[in-house]
Amino acid sequence: MDDLFAPQDDLRLEIAMAAARLIAEDGYDYPAARNKAIKELAGNTRLPRDRIPLDAEIEQEVRNYQSLYLSDSQPKELLQLRRSALSLMQALQEFEPIVYGACVNGTGSHHSDLHVLAFSDNPKEIDYWLLNHNIAFEPCEDALLSGRAFPAVSFQWKDRWVQLGCSDPRDRRGLLKRNESLFQTDAAGLQRLLEDPAQ
Repeated sequence: MDDLFAPQDDLRLEIAMAAARLIAEDGYDYPAARNKAIKELAGNTRLPRDRIPLDAEIEQEVRNYQSLYLSDSQPKELLQLRRSALSLMQALQEFEPIVYGACVNGTGSHHSDLHVLAFSDNPKEIDYWLLNHNIAFEPCEDALLSGRAFPAVSFQWKDRWVQLGCSDPRDRRGLLKRNESLFQTDAAGLQRLLEDPAQ
């Protein structure tokens, strides 16, 4: 089987493609895009789980859509997103942050938020850092990474919305090594991505 996440039927593929368009063009997040696509294509019919595309399937369709329709603009937007992420991570270096999501996997665009996880024994230390840098922030929905939820705050950095989660420093090594595919990385890894436009 060429693709572990290959859609199993036409409807599943159509949902993945419709969700990808919403993500690429309108900045929807994955759950909202999937739900809207299901509503558009299946109405109020309750679909069995095996007819609903996984995030990995939708992500592949986002890549396909971007390569077909956004090949002139998306790579430049991804570069800007990664530069913003790196500047934030360098500013937060005492907390050894990792970045994950669209910024890392290559699907980022001008719609994308930054998703960063910082590490501290005391989460209040990160709040104090933000306050000391005159950055207005507020609690937001938990950051989700590798199947785990982490308390998070949101704020703006260089005209980007950031979701900054916090975790125990002992979690860092495991989280960085959790996935074989490139989904999260540290500042050094992000710098390598910036130096290699093909990624």
